[in-house]
Amino acid sequence: MVDAQQIAEKVRDLILGSIKEEFKEFKAEVRGQLEGFSKAIESMEMAMDSMNKRMDSIERRLDNIESEVREIRKELVIIHRRIDETNQRIDRLSDTIVTLSSRIDKLAEKVEENTIELRELKAKEKIIEDILRRLQKLEDHVFA
Repeated sequence: MVDAQQIAEKVRDLILGSIKEEFKEFKAEVRGQLEGFSKAIESMEMAMDSMNKRMDSIERRLDNIESEVREIRKELVIIHRRIDETNQRIDRLSDTIVTLSSRIDKLAEKVEENTIELRELKAKEKIIEDILRRLQKLEDHVFA
């Protein structure tokens, strides 16, 4: 029985050696795969870090843009207010222009009336001058 026991031990040692060898190969294969996974995870982490940095940069730029848009809106409100004030001044000036235009029209009518009256007076003046000249001639004849 010693021989069978020795044979069994040798078979067991051979089987265990074979199993140990397969286990070492399996372990090396798993270690290689784990290293690959580790590198892939590191690469993904680096990509995620890069994306997070880009997102942070984009968020900062978006905040800056939103701030600029708020400033532009404030400026637009001021510009609209100034435009409204300018439109009101233009309306007032238009009213003033209409009033002045009406006054000018009335003055032009008066000037036309005065011009007609002046022509009539000049015509009468010529008649009076003619009468005075004739009267002078008549006096000169009478007193001569």
